[in-house]
Amino acid sequence: MSDSKKEVMESLLAAFPAWTVKPYVHWAIHVSLYSAKTRSYMIKKGIHFTETSPMAGVAGAKDRWAEVIMPTLGYSTLPVLDLPDGTFISDTTAIVRYLEEQHPEPSMLPANPIMRALAWLIFNYGTEGLFLNAQHYRWSFTESAEYAAADIGRAIAGPTNFEAIKMMGENFQAMKLEKFPTEVGITPETIPAIEKSTKLLFDKLDAHFRHYPYILGGRPSIADAAMMETLYGHMGRDIYPANIMKKTAPALYRWTETMNRPGIVDAELSQVAQEYLAPDNLPDTLLDFLKLVSDDFGPQLDASAKAYENWLAIAPERPEGAIITVDGSAMNRQKIGKMTYSQQGVTVKRDAWPDVPNMHQYVLEVVAAMNANEKSNWSELMQTVGGEVFVSTRLSRPITIHKHQPPYAYVLGPKSV
Repeated sequence: MSDSKKEVMESLLAAFPAWTVKPYVHWAIHVSLYSAKTRSYMIKKGIHFTETSPMAGVAGAKDRWAEVIMPTLGYSTLPVLDLPDGTFISDTTAIVRYLEEQHPEPSMLPANPIMRALAWLIFNYGTEGLFLNAQHYRWSFTESAEYAAADIGRAIAGPTNFEAIKMMGENFQAMKLEKFPTEVGITPETIPAIEKSTKLLFDKLDAHFRHYPYILGGRPSIADAAMMETLYGHMGRDIYPANIMKKTAPALYRWTETMNRPGIVDAELSQVAQEYLAPDNLPDTLLDFLKLVSDDFGPQLDASAKAYENWLAIAPERPEGAIITVDGSAMNRQKIGKMTYSQQGVTVKRDAWPDVPNMHQYVLEVVAAMNANEKSNWSELMQTVGGEVFVSTRLSRPITIHKHQPPYAYVLGPKSV
């Protein structure tokens, strides 16, 4: 390498510490809910990546998805991150944790343990706590459903096969609507609660983003990336909810734009220091948002953890590495039973998955490493926002995220000694 090229590379690495010469490959489609999380995370992290869809493939390996990734996974899911060594990761949480470990700078996690625990709590809420909101606002409204169905059909069938696009999009929409009442919990009874929750979310985050460019202050974090799933992947793109967001929560909509471009500074809030907020001086706007998270997501975490414990109790001698699902097979959604919880005063009945208790473990890991004073302050903060359940919920046996090699599933961790 010539001296001039070496200087360019050194300055590039100084500006973008997470940059790699060989890019990661982000298998995704723009209409995908979960792809919005990893895409925005990598943009803000400064990760060198290219994005492609299973239909398009990559130069020199157009059929890699069909010939390698799908047969190895055994089920369909997006996104998938191809690593430079030829292996891949099939879960957004696993992708984020892997990249944070491989590229610690710039960190998307606050150094302060209380703020770090908050980041993981909001990460869990953004990843799974808004799933009903995302699905309802996409598929329950004709203009959004038709737009999304065409987008999905195009991604699956290719950009020019219009008949196949229409058919595949309609089939996907029908599949989603069929699952709404029994698997997801979207019913005529729960829809008013979902819509009330969404209005509150828009109001509270719009108020916050009028003062701060990111959820935890002047720097983006994993919390922002997870919230981008629903707030951009569905609600910021789909016609019906995007129009509501633009009209009623313009600062929130601006945040979705900020999260999709490189760099930290937001032009409209450039006066805000590029640092995370201090836990002893959290603004009312963030506290109000955290109260909503506690109200809406606390009951879901409690119900999910209880469903997991019930699944464990059926066969307590399952070995380490057993796939956590009712039928023991790896799949995109690992059902562990049914759960019932309250959202905005309405009872929701739906399938339970291990994703929520798994991510809660990352909050617990941070809290476990706190000193006595920090633990006390964390508990006090959770009590202030009505989030006692985030302190009290514990798992009797850990969950391990095993999405970097077969069986590509959530599996049982070791028994406690």
